Amino acid sequence: MSAASGWTAAQVGYCSNVHPTRDLAGLSASIAQHFQGVRSLRGLLEQDSGLWICARAAEQLRDASARAHFLKLLHTSGVRLTSLNGFPYGEFHQGAVKAEVYLPDWADPQRLGYSLDLARILADALPPGCRQGVISSVPLGYAATWTPALQRRAEEHLNRLTAALADLHRETGKKIVFCLEMEPDCVLETTEQSIAFFQQRRVTDPNHAYLALCFDVCHQAVMFEDCYQSLDRLRQARVPVGKIQLSNAMICRLPSQGDAQRQPVLDTLATFAEAVYLHQVKALDAQGRVVAWPDLPAALAGCDRFRELRIHFHVPLFSEHLLLPELSGSQVALAQTFDYLAGHPEFRPVLEVETYSWGVLPAELRPASEQAQLAGIAAELTWVETQLRQRNLLRSPVQEAYAHAL
Repeated sequence: MSAASGWTAAQVGYCSNVHPTRDLAGLSASIAQHFQGVRSLRGLLEQDSGLWICARAAEQLRDASARAHFLKLLHTSGVRLTSLNGFPYGEFHQGAVKAEVYLPDWADPQRLGYSLDLARILADALPPGCRQGVISSVPLGYAATWTPALQRRAEEHLNRLTAALADLHRETGKKIVFCLEMEPDCVLETTEQSIAFFQQRRVTDPNHAYLALCFDVCHQAVMFEDCYQSLDRLRQARVPVGKIQLSNAMICRLPSQGDAQRQPVLDTLATFAEAVYLHQVKALDAQGRVVAWPDLPAALAGCDRFRELRIHFHVPLFSEHLLLPELSGSQVALAQTFDYLAGHPEFRPVLEVETYSWGVLPAELRPASEQAQLAGIAAELTWVETQLRQRNLLRSPVQEAYAHAL
């Protein structure tokens, strides 16, 4: 196994959308406080980052002086910027985010402008020797409000994006790849839909090499997909995967109707129904077809005939059971993902932990302090290191090689 087929501890990063920021000042404070805190807990001198830069901060970083100060802060804080999260545009922690997290979608020119800002920032920030960076983004838009006209506009904006990324590559020598992130109830939510979309892009977009997929393990587990098989199908279809977001979905296995434990399980599950984020729910009917609810409260009101629910709630990676034995994480899906990586050493996506919902967990599971949350994030990253080590995928620093979209 070559050095390029594994990851070092420093290359196992996490997405900063867990930390509230609304502008460049808040982002800078978060880097100095939160990222350095997690890095110190891990005993690392430097650490890769899936930094979330909101639209306001990205706009402020157009200023050359602000950009220079930001790049210096990254260096002094031990943050190696190889990946960005460009999914949430603005406020991600204040009020009811819900389906507004998908706005602006790819039919809106604001999404294009924001994405181009992020691409230029990442091209400037890539570490020496790293020639490619990846940025995750919205899977076109929210399916419930999507139309053919919006699809046409989204494709036009993606064409403009990839053309600009090709120009940026020629200008700087840095290849920035945007990775559309499949998500339940979005235009791209299944492996089959993504394969069809990328096959079309190969025909219609001469710069299609600058567009890839972000594979979020939680999302595909919610869709009842086997992550090993999903990744294999994507790669057989030559769909590039630039980033894997390591995340843990909730699985609720309901006792049968009439069982005295069924209502306590539903009552405990109801404590995860919170007002900020959208928690899509899926189940399988008797014919194996996927049944969907747009959010957890709707599922709680209509799940009488189902025995298993899959919930889009990013719980800590190491969580096996959540308050009750009937509530668990989707660690089987994570194991399938790690097993696929172990079996395909040529496949080297960015690995990024994305548990943004620490702050909305039920009180019994929620960290009691900021330091406790940072310790929880560090524990997740250590858990990932253990999974990699068990599969001979954890490399020493001298064997380090950068990831690539393939």
